[in-house]
Amino acid sequence: MEGSHPHFLQRPPDYTHSLRLTFRYADDRVELDRVERVAMIAPASASPSGDPETGYWIDVRDGEGELLYHRPLHDPMRKDLEVFGDKPGDPIYRVENSRREGEFDVLVPDVPDAAEFSLHGPAPKARKPHGPSTTLLTHAFDELRRTEATSSDEPEGDGEGERS
Repeated sequence: MEGSHPHFLQRPPDYTHSLRLTFRYADDRVELDRVERVAMIAPASASPSGDPETGYWIDVRDGEGELLYHRPLHDPMRKDLEVFGDKPGDPIYRVENSRREGEFDVLVPDVPDAAEFSLHGPAPKARKPHGPSTTLLTHAFDELRRTEATSSDEPEGDGEGERS
């Protein structure tokens, strides 16, 4: 009985760390802001559908272009905000976010064969929730690892110390 349980059928991951990628977005721009290597397992990979995909997702590929990791995302760059009514019991509603800016994080497994990370989503100008998606940005994994090493060398603190 024990061997048939789904948890016993899963193989442990072949990695022990992930990269936490923090992206900053404003209007039509999205860019990588920070990289942090963390001792944790990324959420499970999902199988992409064979159909052309819409919405947002991330991919990690090896040097041959083979898919190593795929994860769909909820819209990380919301074009509307959830607003609560003034009185208890008032309905919750959505309003357009006129100032579209913010940050979001994703975790990707730091696997030895990883060569490229990609973020996919609707073209920023299109902003159709169900329209075709495109590659929003791509980074080489070596670049991500170097960025993490550089940012972890920076001194900690609030940045308000004395300057000479």
